[in-house]
Amino acid sequence: MAKPLKPRFDRDVVELLATRFRSVHSQFDAAAFTGTLLAAFPDLELKDRINLAADTLAKQLPENYVIALGLVVEVVASAEDPPVEGFSAWPLCSFVERHGVDHPHASLTAMEILTRHFSCEFAIRPFLETELDLTRTFLRRWVDHDDEALRRLPSEGTRPHLPWGPKVQALVDDPEIGIELLQALRHDPSETVRRSVANHLNDIARTHPERVVEITRDWVADPDVEQTMIRHALRSLVKKGHPGALDVLGFTTDPQVEVGPFVVTPSQLALGTDITLAVTLKSTGSSEQKLVVDFVVHHVTAKRSTSAKVFKWTTLILAPGETAPLHKRRRIATASTRRYHAGTHRVDLQIAGQVMASSEFELLDSSV
Repeated sequence: MAKPLKPRFDRDVVELLATRFRSVHSQFDAAAFTGTLLAAFPDLELKDRINLAADTLAKQLPENYVIALGLVVEVVASAEDPPVEGFSAWPLCSFVERHGVDHPHASLTAMEILTRHFSCEFAIRPFLETELDLTRTFLRRWVDHDDEALRRLPSEGTRPHLPWGPKVQALVDDPEIGIELLQALRHDPSETVRRSVANHLNDIARTHPERVVEITRDWVADPDVEQTMIRHALRSLVKKGHPGALDVLGFTTDPQVEVGPFVVTPSQLALGTDITLAVTLKSTGSSEQKLVVDFVVHHVTAKRSTSAKVFKWTTLILAPGETAPLHKRRRIATASTRRYHAGTHRVDLQIAGQVMASSEFELLDSSV
């Protein structure tokens, strides 16, 4: 089970921020800042801790936002050791997000420094909502910046469905706002930036799948565009068996296969146990087939309905008449994004998005 993130924003981080702000602002009450946060932390999750820190900073810093922002930038840009970066810099970005919307130019300018210490992908969202044209001017400038953190922000900050990020309806309705930036970043030398581009396209695919297929069809023919990025961008459409996405990646869209018995073992298990999936495929087609094989677990929910989740299995090429035995193991265990409940879980074998066979297992113990 994944470890919670909130302990990473702890007493040490709070005391570091208190010390640094006291050094740049003589009226900053480090003891009050520290006491306020630590008293509230036991009842707060990570993002609430971050927001409380940002709001407490706003109360302690000068009322004039531009002056306060200058102190925030001074703290994050300091060469003192240890540096204010990562989770310790997040509240500084949140300060801009929550208190700087009335000063968009100063806030966006500050992001050029802040985002190098912790991504301003959340901080920029309200500015996309209220000052779209000005924010796009900054974003267009950043795609050519020498620092990859600045180049990543235009892609990540404008994702239509940014995890943990506030929704910006304009980004959902008009994907071209982000696509303009992605086109400029498609050859980026940074893997981090390219991964953001892929995730952004995957977001767009939820509401504009044909546009993503159109873009990636152009990109796949460009030898300077990384093919891994394209595959990652199309991953959700491929799992759904979208014909256009499958075709872009060269997969067979209408699989001609004979499916042997699809077996999931053990048939009964306790939480924390591995299941093993096994099946043999035989090509019945007259030409070579490139197949994408997935499996779908229909998880039992607390309300006794089911929730389907598609998992990757493999890709393979089958010649006419060729057979391929496949095996897959997966641990059935609680994770940060899913809790398991006792009951019968159906498992589907999926090829090119089509369910070809089904089996099941019974989870006996969900108390772990």
